Amino acid sequence: MGIRNKLERLVARMHDTPQYNSQGAVLFVDLEQRKTLRKYLPLEVLKNFLGGRGANMWLLYNLVEEERAALDPEIPLIFGSGVLTSSMPSATRGNFTGISPESDAILDANGGDYFPSFLRCHGYDHIVMFGCAPSWTLLKIAYENVEFVDAAPYVGLDNLALPKAIERDFNCVEREDMALARITTAGENQVLCAGIMGGIKAIWARGGGGAKMGSLKLKGIMIHGAPKDLQPVQPMAKYNKVIGKKIITTSVIKNALKMVGTPFLYKPSRVLCALGAKNHQETSWKPTLDADNFDPYRPGMDGCYLCPVHCRNQNDMTPEGHGGWGAAALKGLTGNASYDKAQAEVEHGKERTYNGIRNDGKYDQYDKGDGPEYVTLGKFGPLIGISEPEQVLRLNNILNDLGLDSASAGSSIAWAMELYQRGIITQQDTGGLDLTWGNYPVIEQLLFMTAKREGFGDTIADSARAVERGKYPQEALDYRLTVKGLFQSDPHDARILKAFALSLSVATRGMDHLRSRPTLEINARINDDPALKASLYNGVVSAAPNSYEGKEYAVRKCENNYAVGDSVGMCRFNTKLFNSPSLPDPADFAVQLGALTGQGFVEAEMDEIGRNIAGIEHMLNFRLGLRAKDDTLPRRWFEEALTEGPFAGEKIDREAFDAMKARFYALTGLNAEGLPAAEWHEKLSRLITGFAVRVDLPKALPGAPEQSVVIDEPVSDVTALRRALLRKLPEAAADLSDSTWNVAVNDDMVLAGEGARRIASGDRVRLVPIIAGG
Repeated sequence: MGIRNKLERLVARMHDTPQYNSQGAVLFVDLEQRKTLRKYLPLEVLKNFLGGRGANMWLLYNLVEEERAALDPEIPLIFGSGVLTSSMPSATRGNFTGISPESDAILDANGGDYFPSFLRCHGYDHIVMFGCAPSWTLLKIAYENVEFVDAAPYVGLDNLALPKAIERDFNCVEREDMALARITTAGENQVLCAGIMGGIKAIWARGGGGAKMGSLKLKGIMIHGAPKDLQPVQPMAKYNKVIGKKIITTSVIKNALKMVGTPFLYKPSRVLCALGAKNHQETSWKPTLDADNFDPYRPGMDGCYLCPVHCRNQNDMTPEGHGGWGAAALKGLTGNASYDKAQAEVEHGKERTYNGIRNDGKYDQYDKGDGPEYVTLGKFGPLIGISEPEQVLRLNNILNDLGLDSASAGSSIAWAMELYQRGIITQQDTGGLDLTWGNYPVIEQLLFMTAKREGFGDTIADSARAVERGKYPQEALDYRLTVKGLFQSDPHDARILKAFALSLSVATRGMDHLRSRPTLEINARINDDPALKASLYNGVVSAAPNSYEGKEYAVRKCENNYAVGDSVGMCRFNTKLFNSPSLPDPADFAVQLGALTGQGFVEAEMDEIGRNIAGIEHMLNFRLGLRAKDDTLPRRWFEEALTEGPFAGEKIDREAFDAMKARFYALTGLNAEGLPAAEWHEKLSRLITGFAVRVDLPKALPGAPEQSVVIDEPVSDVTALRRALLRKLPEAAADLSDSTWNVAVNDDMVLAGEGARRIASGDRVRLVPIIAGG
C-alpha cells in the first residue's frame, strides 16, 4: 500500500473543521503531483499526544511503510509546531519527523527560531510532505495560499546566501514578515549529517533531515507574511507572567544562559573529567575552551521568537567587532562545578588576539556569526583535538553556513581521525589528507568537501553508515561511538554518570541527550537532599552519580517531561529538570493548554501523555527492526575505564547496566524487547490507528517475549492477519509460517476459508497447534 492509499485511509478519520480553540490545520503536500489537502486532527490526538513531536508521531505511524528506505519519497517528512508555540514564553519550537537516513531509528529533530511560530500564526499546526518534486521546489505558504515555486535560482546556495536571495526576490525580511526552513548544498547532495536550517544558526540537526528534504527536491519552506496573533490568547496572559518569571529568575537562566549561552557547561564537564576528547579515548581537555575565553569575541546575545531568555551567544572576530558581553558572568558561581569549587573562581583573562585564521590580517564571512553551543564547542574542540577558541568559532560559523549537524559531523571526523591514528585508514584512503588530531586547516577543508561529497568528504558525508556503504573496513565499527546508528549528540562522556548512560541507551532517536537527560544528577544541592530528589523523580534515586540504583526513575521522569515539552513547543533549556528544578513543568503547561484550547488537562494526565509519546516512538522503532539489544552503549564505555579525574577507573558494568535497563523497561511499561507491553500496546494502537487485535501465540517467539503480539494495521480477514504477523515479526517467520498452526478468532477455530473469515478491531485471536493422532 503506497502513501497515497495510506493517506486516503488516514484523512477519513480526520476532520474538515477545527476540533478545539486555536487548532491549526494539517497541510498534506504531495510534491510530486503538486497537490495539497487541509484536514484537522481528531481531538483524541491532543488529549493523548498533544501536538508537535507527539502528533507528528501519530501521523508518521499511520503513514509510514517500514519496508521502504528512509530517503524513498514515499516516506513522509513531517513538521509540527507545539500546541503552545507562539502563545507562551519560550514556547518557540517545532519538530521535523520521519525515518532517519543517518541512523537505524526514527528521525525527529527539534528546533526553534521563528519558523515554528510563524507557521502556527498562519493557521497550520503540521505539514506532511511526500513525493519527489519534478524539479527543485520552494514551498510558499501565506495563510490560505500555498504555492509551488521554482527553486532553480536557489540551488547551490548555502545558509548565508539563500535567505538574502529570498528576501530580494519576495520583498521581505526574515524574522519580520518571512520565516524560512531550508537546506543547503549538503542537503541537496543528501549528506547524511545535513540538517534543516531555520536561521543563521538555528538548525533541525539530528538524523539527517536535510538529506531527507533533499530527496524530495524541496529547497525550502517559506512562511510569507507577518504573523497574526492566535486567538484566544488573552486568557493565557496572567499565567504567562508566572511562567515568564519562573524562567528569568532561575539562576542558571539569569546568570549563565542569558550571559554566555550553553558553553558555560564546558568547565563543569572538564573539571569532572567527563569530556569526550579524541573520540573519547581521553576524557579531559584544556581550559583554553572555558566559556570566559570566548568573552573577547562575544558582542551580545540573540534568541527565538518572543523568548525572554536570548541564550544564543553571537561572535565577531573581525577588527570592527567588539566583545565583552557576559564577561565575568560566571565568576563565583559554583553551580554544577561543585566537584571542584575552586574552579568557579578561575578566570583566564584572555585578550582579543585574532588576526585572521592564517594570522595574515585577512578576514571573511566566517569570522563572524552566531554560536557556538556547548555541543559544537565539544565536538569541534576536544573531540577532534582543537584547543583554540578562535578555531572553534570559525568552524562553528562554517558549520552554520553549510547546514551540517555539528554533533554528527564532529563525531564522524573524530571517528576518521582515530582510524587514521590506528592505521586502519591511511593517506591513500583520505586522498592525501593528514587526519592527525587538531589539524585545523584539514578540518576546515574537510567540512567543505563533506557538503559537496568531494574526495574523502564523501566518506564523512556518510556519517555513521560509512562501513555499511563500503567506505571503511568492518573493524572500524569497534571505534564508532553510536547507539542505534546515531552518533552521540553532546560531548559528555557518560561512563561516570550512570543515569546519563541509561538515557543515551534508551533514547528513541539514538544516542541523544535531549531525549531524557537527567542533568540534575550533577547538582550537588539536589544530591544532598534525598527527599527533594525523590519528589522530583517520583522515586528514590541514589545521590552517587556513579551508582546504578534508582536511575531509572530519573530517566523515566525526564523522558516524560521532555516529550511533553517538545509537544507543546517549549524550549528544553527552560523545561523543569533539564537545567533546574524550578523551571516551568507539565503542570504549568496544563494550565495554559486549558486556557488556549478550552480542553481540561491536569498534571497526572500530562505525565501519562509523555509516556504515550515514548510508547509510540518505541512502536515505530520496533517496526524499523530495533529490539532491546539496540538499547545499549558503545563498546569503549563497557571495556575501557577512565584514567583521570575524581572518578578514575569508572566504566559501565554490563551486568549492572542490564539490570538498570530492565528496571527502566518495567517502570515504563515495556516488555523485554523494548516494546509497549500487550495491554498498553492495545490501548495505544486503538488511539493511533483505530485498530488493535491481540494475537496469542503457542509459545514465546523472537520479538514476542510475552507470547502475544498486537496487530495495529487494519486487516480485513485471517489471511491478511497472517501476512501482518510476518511483517510484524520477521525474525519469527519460520514459526509463523508453520502450516500446523491454526487460527482461532474469539475462540472460534477457523478450519477453512481463512480469506472469508473477517477480522475486526478488538477481536482476540489465538494461534493453535494442530493436535493429530492415528
